Amino acid sequence: MGANMPDLSQDQIRAQLESLGFAVFDEDLPEITHRVNALHEALVNLDDPEIDSIEPLPIFWLAEEK
Repeated sequence: MGANMPDLSQDQIRAQLESLGFAVFDEDLPEITHRVNALHEALVNLDDPEIDSIEPLPIFWLAEEK
């Protein structure tokens, strides 16, 4: 499994969102922080050692056939 990384703080989440140009409301910050940390925890468990050897596929491959 992937290495455990400490949860991001609300200040870290705010800084990242603001650096991307998103407005962050104080009342939304705890929920956003919780969701980002939960998503990160779930994604770490999807570790696949062979992922770098797989050729990526286009997401919209059906649209390319038209």
